[in-house]
Amino acid sequence: MRRLVLFIPAAVLFLIAYIAYVAIDPLPPRHLTIAAGPPASEYDGFAREYARILARHGVSLEVRNSAGAVQNLELLRDPASGVQAALTSFGFTELPDTDTLYSLGGIFDSAIYVFYRSAEPVTLFGQFRGKRIAIGMPGTALRSLFLQILDATDAIDASTQFVPMDFMPAVDALIAGEIDVAVVPRSDVDFLQRLLQSPGIGLMNVVQAEAISKIVPGLRHVILWRGLINLSRDIPDSDIDLVASRNRVLIRKELHPALQYLLLEAMREAHRAPGPFHRLGEFPAEQPNDLPLSSTAQAFYRSGPTFWQRYASFWLSSLLDRLVFFVIPVVVALIPVIGYAPRLYRWVYVHRIDQLHQRLGRLERELGQSAHELRLSEYQKRIAEIESAVRSLKVARRFEVDLHRLRIHVRMVQEDLAQIEAASG
Repeated sequence: MRRLVLFIPAAVLFLIAYIAYVAIDPLPPRHLTIAAGPPASEYDGFAREYARILARHGVSLEVRNSAGAVQNLELLRDPASGVQAALTSFGFTELPDTDTLYSLGGIFDSAIYVFYRSAEPVTLFGQFRGKRIAIGMPGTALRSLFLQILDATDAIDASTQFVPMDFMPAVDALIAGEIDVAVVPRSDVDFLQRLLQSPGIGLMNVVQAEAISKIVPGLRHVILWRGLINLSRDIPDSDIDLVASRNRVLIRKELHPALQYLLLEAMREAHRAPGPFHRLGEFPAEQPNDLPLSSTAQAFYRSGPTFWQRYASFWLSSLLDRLVFFVIPVVVALIPVIGYAPRLYRWVYVHRIDQLHQRLGRLERELGQSAHELRLSEYQKRIAEIESAVRSLKVARRFEVDLHRLRIHVRMVQEDLAQIEAASG
């Protein structure tokens, strides 16, 4: 019994490890929901590309459409929404978000194009005072960011008119002369070329772009290089300074680390290609942020994939990681206990032999102290029971010597009893 106590800590350790294995770090789920803005938007396109990549690994990514970056963040904040990840812009988080959300890093920068109707070049936002401006619908990230720009540059006065209009209708209204300024987040070449070739329409060269990006959170200074839209026709015919919004993927903190890693791999595949405002491999990026990167994202950017993730499938690497972090520590903790295994093995076999030796020893002492003839029948019965138990005892070959000693002990006691019987007869 004393030896069995040695194995109680091992049993407790195994129980704790099992609970941790099942409850603390379960296998990653096969379903994930991401908030991705309006249908056919840039966010929506990237989210659906993530879904195609995750599907190769047996994970279903549900794309939840919304009004835009601001609503994406609201859905992510709400645990009842079922949204576990979201594409959103930098600069809209609040202090409580640090308790529930992580960042997986930046994914691309969206240039903000400010088209205007004027005979004179516009380079300062103060020139928009008194104008009719379409800066997106209320609640959108674009509208919120642009209002911050106008506020930072003191470009708003009582005569400024904000027209609630989505960017596509705003472009048509600008061409028709119904508004003076249209702020556009769309950057495909045909669309930009159409606007730049429209009579009386100009693209604002934001000469204070670098300073504005330092003051307004979530903005970056980018340059639309001369000829980038149409090289043969030299469109635009000069470099143009722009501001761009920074975009990233946010997740809820409880999202399984394996799914975080899978999302990061999808982000790398979707955003690695060069673009008009970034280099090959620049995104996804570990960049200054108002939310902390998850530990999985930190390891992804600084160390790359683990050994298992390089050479094994997603599900196999998840299982191997669990084995490394849970099973191996348990085995290491059990090494001191494993040293007692040979003793336990011997104890299982010789325990019964030891018990029979002890019974024989007690009988010997009684025969030596008070061998009364009235108790001879009792002694004979006890020695007969012991002898029967010895005959029925089966042991492994290596313990046959111990069994042989027990048989000798039985014969010795039987001889003592026979001598007492002869003396009393």
